[in-house]
Amino acid sequence: MFDKSKMMILVTGTTIEPHAQNWKECERTWIPELRKLGYIVKIAIGNPKMNKYVKEMGNTVYFAAEDTKMGLFDKSIKLPCRWILEETDYEYYFRIDSDTFVHPHRFDEMIQENLSEGSVDYMGCAHPAYMTNPFATFKQIVCKEGTIASGCGYMVNRKAMQIALNTMRIVEDPLDYQIDDWVLGRSMWEAEIELLHDSKILFESKHKPLAADPYNMGLPYIGDPNSHLAIQHYMNGHMEEAMISLGYRK
Repeated sequence: MFDKSKMMILVTGTTIEPHAQNWKECERTWIPELRKLGYIVKIAIGNPKMNKYVKEMGNTVYFAAEDTKMGLFDKSIKLPCRWILEETDYEYYFRIDSDTFVHPHRFDEMIQENLSEGSVDYMGCAHPAYMTNPFATFKQIVCKEGTIASGCGYMVNRKAMQIALNTMRIVEDPLDYQIDDWVLGRSMWEAEIELLHDSKILFESKHKPLAADPYNMGLPYIGDPNSHLAIQHYMNGHMEEAMISLGYRK
């Protein structure tokens, strides 16, 4: 049985409207249910005027970073890794985008399945997808230049966090400051850290399809009670609908 107290889940938020409504939608829907299962879930917000690099206040963690897209690298991966390594005993950090929906019980099943019998350094949805079937349930180990875990939801352990802090670098300014998943992924493949791709995490949805679909298969929907998905990107504005279809609402 995985010890949930060893994982910190941060949803990357902002105070800037209308994007601030995304994490608030998460707080109204799936986050309380995930907390009921014993997970620690907080919102990450940037505040460049802070004297310290981090300040934890209830269910919010403030980082000394820009609260715009230019602050995504700092508040999503660099400063959370520093905080977790220097000031906590969490073994895992799971970063979730605020326009992402998490199915609480499927998420728990995925974590228990992947982490109960040993450590995983780096986990997420491999991107690019290389024409995989989005309806299939499978796992795959990937360590390839150019392949990263999508920012919709990725996880790193302390080993990977330390490597990331030591090796992450900004190559393209200002772009790299806005794509934390790419900067992290580059440091992982360069260090030969394997990515556990789990198909229960999907970086696109019917509301915003990204990958080519030459066979017109469409995409699975996390709100389907029979879906395998635990995490699905681009669900902002549709989370209450998913909660109702999944039976979380009476």
